[in-house]
Amino acid sequence: MELTEEHITSNLGTTIFGRRIISFKSIKSTMDYAKSLAERDEPEGTIVIADYQSKGRGRFGRVWTSEPGKNILMSIIIRPSIPLEKFGLISFLSAVSVAEAIEKIANVKVNTKWPNDLLINGKKVSGILMEASITADKGDFVILGIGVNVNQEGFPKEIKNYATSLLIETGKYYDRVALLQEILRSLESNYLKVNQTHDFTEIMKKWKEKCSMLGKEITLIHAGKTINGTAVDVDSKGFLQLKVGESTISLSSGEVTIVK
Repeated sequence: MELTEEHITSNLGTTIFGRRIISFKSIKSTMDYAKSLAERDEPEGTIVIADYQSKGRGRFGRVWTSEPGKNILMSIIIRPSIPLEKFGLISFLSAVSVAEAIEKIANVKVNTKWPNDLLINGKKVSGILMEASITADKGDFVILGIGVNVNQEGFPKEIKNYATSLLIETGKYYDRVALLQEILRSLESNYLKVNQTHDFTEIMKKWKEKCSMLGKEITLIHAGKTINGTAVDVDSKGFLQLKVGESTISLSSGEVTIVK
């Protein structure tokens, strides 16, 4: 089933996410298009979705590779009322919501990886990208980018050992509309609670329960240096707590690239 506004909104049941859906066969970037709309006061909950992105990106501008018409590539405009210092936790909320939706639809275990990846059997099946607009010490809007590899049959050789899809992992093709609807329901349910209470405690608990890297040795690049350490925790601000020797350092996602 095609990812059209008519198909997506049919029996969707959300009140905010999906109130307006703009779909494309092909676009340079759903993030950029959604941002341009948000800057013109587009309301919260508007979704930009595409079958293909010619310049799709992940963290630090990395290219997001996706076969046309096989996956979910979308960006959502949100206007949170939560304190600015908690904006970064929205990516954890998004990861938990997408993971729960995938598990429900595909009946497969999904793990989280700091800061913004979802894994199945150790390979990336989904990524979350969050870009915020901040004015006068408060948050104006957030563009939430979500990519899910659904029915992709293969990946370029340079990433095939690290990327996967629901099709590859389960041997089944999935209705992208049904999965997208479940993602929106899960996302809205979690978002409405947090946006009212400003309390991410339950979200962070769920995220940690799904995290496959805590307690393990990892290698990352920080300030141009390669660091080896043990990922011991993610704190209430979303910072990774890395034990290096006898010391523990705190790292934000904007400063770090995880190598392995």
